[in-house]
Amino acid sequence: MVHIQDLPIELLRLILSFIADPEDEPFLKLPDRADQSAKAKGGNANELERDDQYDDDDADEYENLRNICLVSRRFRELAQPLLFRYFDDDGLAGDLSKTISFAKTIYRCPHLGKLVQDISILPIPFCLGGPRQLTVEDSEFFKGAIQDLQLADQEEAWISAMEKSDLGVFGALLVNKTPNLRGLHLPGGQFSMKPFTHLFSRNPSFLSDLESLWIECEDEFSGYNIASYQEFLTLPKLVFPTFENGDLLDASFPSTWAPGTLMTEQVAFHRCHIDAGSIRKFMRACKKLKSFTYQNFSLDPHDQRTPSTRATAEFNAAQAHEAALLHKNTLEHFHLEFARDPWDFENPEEYLSSRVKIGSFRDFVVLETIFLPHALLPPHPQFPRSLKTLHITDCNSSIRDLVQNIAIDCKNGLYPDFTDFKVLAIDITRPIKLSGQRIPPGKTPEQCFLSLQGLFKGTKVDFQILPYKIPDFDEYDDSDLDYEDYEEYPLGAGVPGMDRMPGLFDLIMQRALQDPDFTNLRSHAASDNSWETDDND
Repeated sequence: MVHIQDLPIELLRLILSFIADPEDEPFLKLPDRADQSAKAKGGNANELERDDQYDDDDADEYENLRNICLVSRRFRELAQPLLFRYFDDDGLAGDLSKTISFAKTIYRCPHLGKLVQDISILPIPFCLGGPRQLTVEDSEFFKGAIQDLQLADQEEAWISAMEKSDLGVFGALLVNKTPNLRGLHLPGGQFSMKPFTHLFSRNPSFLSDLESLWIECEDEFSGYNIASYQEFLTLPKLVFPTFENGDLLDASFPSTWAPGTLMTEQVAFHRCHIDAGSIRKFMRACKKLKSFTYQNFSLDPHDQRTPSTRATAEFNAAQAHEAALLHKNTLEHFHLEFARDPWDFENPEEYLSSRVKIGSFRDFVVLETIFLPHALLPPHPQFPRSLKTLHITDCNSSIRDLVQNIAIDCKNGLYPDFTDFKVLAIDITRPIKLSGQRIPPGKTPEQCFLSLQGLFKGTKVDFQILPYKIPDFDEYDDSDLDYEDYEEYPLGAGVPGMDRMPGLFDLIMQRALQDPDFTNLRSHAASDNSWETDDND
């Protein structure tokens, strides 16, 4: 009879990997905060005491791996790397107890620290410092750990911060014992960077294998200085930085970010404020940039940054384009969306004409994916020959002339690999109208869309107009507004294919009634006559 432990070790590892996380993703693609509780929890059956803070409903993977460690020495050796691969403290305990407990385990058993590849510490903001104070035992334990660092005149400050349950101290102590760490997810603006700065200055190999950094930030902590993370971005393998709600200004731009010194390949800024001087310097500092995302637009009121007065203006589309040209031979993805003030919705045509337009992308060699709002595009945009995907976002007025020019370029062979063309709109009736927000006399909404889609006949382009999923402002449900969600009702999901969707007229009425462009969402939309054609049109 064959025993399970007689199976090849490679097969056992594969089996345990499914137990650890059935829907596991590469650790560099850090999960959304809502999904992080499903990741394997740090811990060990033989060397970590069972604490109450690990008793949450989402710890099934942790429990399974913990129990597997009890089966045999061989199973323990196979399960332990999976058990310690991720550590996630989502703050649900109300303080840093989970992080403190995990750090103690790593210090007691240093070999376990070598197994940790990804750390996420996101305490609930109002619980920082926590109602639960350190126990005498924990205080003495970490005091000894700090003294072992031989920090000289900084030691007293570290101990004082530790006794106040400062996240900066415990985060720095933890990552100092995880030499193979590749992904780090921290809350921005909620703790001092000094402990990390001290360790960077003392140890040249500190975090030398880190590849991904995600600084998540709630709106109440927005405005932190992105430059305070300068040592992270100068790490030799840091290629995936992401920042939320931070500021990067020319006046405080790090001198250590010299031209061609940053290994960053894919950078994302969400709800950030960056001025023109900083965007130019940052682009110069990146050695080989492949993906650039600057996304500030959102319909979600919970996903918008509180406006504030800043000394310098945000960079514009032309300045971003000029800076991106430095990477014309390597850039594959370009995503640019600025925030809009509420009054910008009242006159979309005026807003459209007032925005600085993006320049030509003809010189970009490998650029495949472009996300840009309608207001940043000129009437005849010029895209690279390598273009495959184009999403025109926040579209609130006619795109007929623009689409016709793009279609002509496609038929002339300028974009041989272009297949995915999406237009995202709050009100899907607006993009398909004629210039001046009119429709052709005698035309129906469906005919207007089909005439646009027909421009790409004979090409490989799949042209769609998609409505944003409007948040329910009365009963808000915290749903994610990703592009996949926008495609709930694709307008003309393909022709033929109109029969796969709800009645187009009903869909238009449904979206119009939810359109926040109107001053009064419900009453104004209900009386909208924009689809009527005047006799003198």
